[in-house]
Amino acid sequence: MVLAVLEVLVDPPPPAPPNVPQITRLNGQPLSTRERLLAHQEEPQCASCHRAIDPIGFGLENFNAAGKWRTEDRFQAVDANGKPNPKLLKTWTIDPAAAFHRGNAFRDYFELRDMIAAKPERFARGFSEALIQYALGRPFGFTDEDLATDIVQSSQQKNFSLRQFIQTLVASKAFHLK
Repeated sequence: MVLAVLEVLVDPPPPAPPNVPQITRLNGQPLSTRERLLAHQEEPQCASCHRAIDPIGFGLENFNAAGKWRTEDRFQAVDANGKPNPKLLKTWTIDPAAAFHRGNAFRDYFELRDMIAAKPERFARGFSEALIQYALGRPFGFTDEDLATDIVQSSQQKNFSLRQFIQTLVASKAFHLK
């Protein structure tokens, strides 16, 4: 989810370096998500990417995997047989506050959302690129630049209506040649 948001914001992180080590020293420890990610940033080869992706993840942490809003999370370690270990249970209140490595801070999801909404052209560009990639079934490339520009300009005239993004893409030559 976080990587998708970064891509829509036209700011994807670099690819992970080869042979990134697992942080096995934390296995089974009842740590919050934030504690685990901050520990991961202690690894020099991991810090550069995680400084970019973790803040958005913190801002979206109130949503569970199914998209349902939550205010608490929990971690339960399991023993060697896969059974829950009640001694290693931790529940915590989600803290969605974060600051971008080279940018603004936000207190919660709503401030993060407003920061993204304050740059509609940037979001529209990233969304257009992601939409083109999905619709054409291939990575976005330099030959798609004009189409992305057309989609953004067309949708901007309609107050960035989702319908306009899709209509412009579906009416394009690239889509019909797919």
